[in-house]
Amino acid sequence: MISGISAAQFAEQLIMAERMGKDQLYKTQMNRYEAQLSAYEVLEKSLNTMTSKLERIDGDGFDEKTVSVSDDNASVTVSPDAPEGQYDLYIQQLAQAHQLSKTFASEDATGLPTTGNLTLEVGGEVLTLDMGAINSDGSLTISQLRDYINDHPDNPGVQASLVRTGGNVEFMLTSKETGASSQITIKHDGNDIGMTERRAAQDALVTLNGIDISSSSNYLENVIDGVNVDLNKTHQSGESTTITIGTDYEASQTAVTDFVDAFNELMDQINKLTRSMGSEVADDIDKDKDKDDEDDEDSSTSISEDQLGVLKGDASIRMLQNSMRQMVFEPSANGMRLSDIGIEMGRDGKLTVDEDKLSDALKSDPSAVKSMFVDDGGYVDRIDNIIDPFTKSNGYLDLKQDNLDSQVSRVEDNMERHDYHMQQRYQIYLAQFTAMESNIAKMSSASGLFY
Repeated sequence: MISGISAAQFAEQLIMAERMGKDQLYKTQMNRYEAQLSAYEVLEKSLNTMTSKLERIDGDGFDEKTVSVSDDNASVTVSPDAPEGQYDLYIQQLAQAHQLSKTFASEDATGLPTTGNLTLEVGGEVLTLDMGAINSDGSLTISQLRDYINDHPDNPGVQASLVRTGGNVEFMLTSKETGASSQITIKHDGNDIGMTERRAAQDALVTLNGIDISSSSNYLENVIDGVNVDLNKTHQSGESTTITIGTDYEASQTAVTDFVDAFNELMDQINKLTRSMGSEVADDIDKDKDKDDEDDEDSSTSISEDQLGVLKGDASIRMLQNSMRQMVFEPSANGMRLSDIGIEMGRDGKLTVDEDKLSDALKSDPSAVKSMFVDDGGYVDRIDNIIDPFTKSNGYLDLKQDNLDSQVSRVEDNMERHDYHMQQRYQIYLAQFTAMESNIAKMSSASGLFY
């Protein structure tokens, strides 16, 4: 033992002191690269969020429609291409599925034909049952016939069922589709088998703004461009349903305010990622944390304290921010400015919205507001052109992240080599100190001979 320390402990202490410098260096490098990598990932998500908002504005953001229906005789849905206007709908009759039935004593009743062909026809499709093959002994029950029809691969579009009335059973056939063309015909060798019509096959008959319309279904798809109508019940004489279609100004306003929110979030994140941590930024971080805790929302684009200022030296990110801010002050392709619709930039570099002014602009000239965003050379195009070099495949952010991934890999390789080298050094020290301990022990033993 050397001063009460074993050779292994002495070698380990020397290695700890020897490796401390490089360990700290590699740890610092790794922390820096990983912080930068996560910061670029956060920035990319924010840019993609902005792009999504632009896509909504460029798509249906300004074209959403509202619809009101005066009663419950019909249900109406509209798409953005539905024309504005008021429509008067009168429902004379609903489409019905054809229905036939025949009375039997019970569900186990027999007495079905034992020879010949039983044919079922619906809308030109025919199912032929060879009764001699399936009921030669006369034991086929109506419940078995029901199953045979329903399970047959050539079923022409009819549903067989049994209705129990208490004393008897009704063998019922119902066409699967509504409309006059889905009438059921059932015959045995060309002869009627005595079924009673319970419900007639009929088309829906409606009048829309004086135009007569017939439909085999109670769902009128695209009856007007972008307008679908479900017919629920008929009108009494003199009644009708009023359908009113208008522009959804609230949806348009939401699209614009969502754009402003995405812009502000992006500017805020660039500020935090490219500035050194100060009290104001630190306060913002604390507020963001509190908000995330309260809302329990996805914080994948939030900035952590470790990420503050890690992109300070990236001039391209600053250029992105400056280009975005400069674009806000420029007129759109139609000559309008964001300030014309109530959007202004404050001294903090963030946009604010005068919602009353925006609402007035949308109501007075919605097409002009739409044009300033979505026309060629409008704000959507301009922001897309600014963002695209950063977010496109193999663009700026991809290259930055690939480069950082490579640097992280190099640091990891260096750390592995350093660990291996230190392990080798440890073995050398251990061997040296073990030999020294052995020699000291021998010398101590020899010295004892002189006492």
